[in-house]
Formats: sequence, structure tokens, C-alpha cells
Amino acid sequence: RRDSPSRARTRTMSAPGPSEGPAEMGADAQYLEAGEDDDMHEPVFLGDEHGEVVADLDEEDDAPMSDSDDDEPGAGAADMEDRDAALGDEIEPPSDDAVAVVTAHAAPVFSCAWSPTDGAVFATGGGDDVAFLHRVSDAASAPRTSSAPPADVTSAALRGHTDTVSSLSFNHDGSLLASGGLDGKALVWSVADPALPPRALEGPGGGLEWVRWHPKGNVLLAGSEDFTAWMWNAADGALMQVFAGHSNSVSCGGFSPDGKTVATGSFDGSLRLWAPRTGECSTLFMGHPYHDGPVTCLDFHPNTEGLLLTGSEDNTARLVSGVSGKVLGTLAAHAETIECVGLSGDFPFAASGAIDAKLVVWDLNTLQPRTTLQHDKAVSALRWIPGTACLYSSSIDGAVRLWDTRSSTCQAVSHGHVRGVLDLAPSPDFKSVVTAS
Repeated sequence: RRDSPSRARTRTMSAPGPSEGPAEMGADAQYLEAGEDDDMHEPVFLGDEHGEVVADLDEEDDAPMSDSDDDEPGAGAADMEDRDAALGDEIEPPSDDAVAVVTAHAAPVFSCAWSPTDGAVFATGGGDDVAFLHRVSDAASAPRTSSAPPADVTSAALRGHTDTVSSLSFNHDGSLLASGGLDGKALVWSVADPALPPRALEGPGGGLEWVRWHPKGNVLLAGSEDFTAWMWNAADGALMQVFAGHSNSVSCGGFSPDGKTVATGSFDGSLRLWAPRTGECSTLFMGHPYHDGPVTCLDFHPNTEGLLLTGSEDNTARLVSGVSGKVLGTLAAHAETIECVGLSGDFPFAASGAIDAKLVVWDLNTLQPRTTLQHDKAVSALRWIPGTACLYSSSIDGAVRLWDTRSSTCQAVSHGHVRGVLDLAPSPDFKSVVTAS
């Protein structure tokens, strides 16, 4: 809403201590090593009898196209101008639990990110076409009491976009911040000196849906409404690759944890895996037994090579292997579009959040729901906490929650927003989160 300040909040929440450390995982075979707890199972090995091959492309194969050549960029995707509706009705929060409140934006805040190396630095981007780089005082690390004032936050405006800032991402060492906008531009900012002019990375013919950094280098990837994904060298702004083949908006994507694969999901209902150096599509998931609707979100497994989970408007999630090119399983329990998915790196668990207000935790050994965690409204984002079986989730009901998925209990819930929460980002130690609304 433009008649009142939109707010990005950070709330200190304590997460349970780490469980046993992550297990080593083999490519396309072992999901998770068995533990001594009853919740853990023997390692799962998937042979050729499991899953179905959808498509495997070599450089001369033609990709399936949509039935129409006249599709407009972004067709089927919600217009960012209509995203105010996603915020839901105004909420009267039962409490204000934030340890810091930012009111710098003049319109809804759609994206947020926290520096991976500095627990005091985070960023927000909004419908006012501006991103902000924030630094919060040390007081934010202490639990909020009813008598304590909010921690101080200093904010630097990052102006350069001419349309909504839809996505934000810090690079691996926290020295650079990338902002993606519906103006089709990716801008790279210096975190140390945000007053410096940004490096503009241009080329896409449509708005950017997301931006993601290479896990080890200053290479930026972005997905566009013009059916393509783009990759630049942020050091000099040089275009390194254009990934073309989708027939609708590229709604989600990123680099694999080892940086050797690019994955893109699209509203054309497909998932494509690409070779970053050549730009060739090596594997295509499209048609039965893959999704029967637009792909909305994806996540790579942190440890298992090629293992991905995707969510869709067909109300299901699909577990796929980029190594074998097979769909390993269909996860069906939701009644509406899946908005977010996540794979645990420490337990054989996955999670999916949907518009039906459910957060479903899945057992990857059985591909069945382990538990369903209910929200009051649509689930907008989720993040697993490394070293634990816990995760954070945010919702259009205005709250952010901390869940223990082994006991199916809500460990903490924080309120304060008067509209729905659209994005969340954990601090480097995962003891705090910033939420955007």
C-alpha cells in the first residue's frame, strides 16, 4: 500500500542446536546416511527401476516448444503491479516482536536478502523501484522485551531501477549485492561503498524474476520474462551466456551447489539443466511424468549431486535427478499452487509451502508426507536451518514461524507486519530472520 510505509523487519529467534553433521552423499544414489534416531532410515539407493526419463538433449536436439508462437513474454505469470493483492487484507498483529523495523520503502517490499558474511547487513527491494542496504545495530542480536526500543538501523538507498525491484542476492563473500528489476536490468552494488554507481548488466527484453550468484565466483545469473536466462561476469559486466529454449517466463533458477550446472524452471511447465560454459541444455524435464502446469520454484539438494525439487501450479512437487535425467517421485498433498520448496541437507526431508496455507514436510525415503504444518494463510517462503531438522516459514497471515519438523511443533512465532509476508532471509548464523511485506 502506498498510503502507509511498508516495512521490512528483522526478528531474533533462537534455533535448536545442530543435530549430527551432514552426511556425505553419492551422486544420484544415497539421499542421506542413516542415523541412530528412529526418524532416520537406511540409505536409499535409486537404481534404473526408479523414476522415468523425461528427456536428455544433446547439442543438436530441438527443444519442445509451446503450441503457440505468439506467446507474450511473461504470459501466465502474475504482473508485479498486481502483487499488492498477494499481501492480503490488512492484519491486526497480536504483538510486535521485531527487534528492528525498517520503514524506508514507500511501497510493498517484495524481496530481501541477508549478507552471508556480516550479520549486521541486509537488503530489501520494493515496488517503489528502490533497493536499500541496511545495517542494524548490535542491539538486534538481543531478544526483544516489551520495554526495549527497536534496534537502530541505518539505510542507504540504492537507486537505479525504473521498475519494481523483484529480487536481491549477495555474492559468496558479501562484498557485492545484485538487484534485479522488472525494468529488465540487473545492477551490482558495492556493499562497502553503496554510494558508488552500480554496474549495470543489461540485455534481457523483459522483467527479471530472480537473480542468483555463482557459489564461488562473481558470476551472476538472472531469469527473465522474455523466456531466457542470462549470465554475466560481474567484474567487467561482460555477457557470458544466454540460455534460450523456454517458451514462457523463466520463473525460478540458480546454480547447483558446485557451480557446474544451471537450472531454470519456467511457466512453460519445464525444468532445464544447462552447461554454463557452453550454454547447451543437457537435460529437459517436460511433459509426463513431470509437471502438468507452470513451474513456480526449485531447490537443489545441498549435498547430493543433481538432486532437485520443483513446485508447480499443478499443486505438486517433483523430485528429479539431473544425473540420470529421471523424475524420481511425485509429491502430492497440496490443494493449491506450491509457492516454495526446500531440501534438507541433514535429514531425508523435503518441505513444500503452498497457497492452501499448508507447509508439508516430506520423507524422501517413502515420498510420503511426514507431517503437515498449518498456517492461517498462504505460505510464501521457507528455509531449512543447516545442522538441524528445523525450518523457518513465512505466510500471508503476517507471521514468521520456526518449526521443529521431527516433533511437528512450532517452536516460535513472530508477529508485527500489518500485511502478508512475501519473503524472508535468515542471518548467517540462522538465529535471526528478516521479513519483507
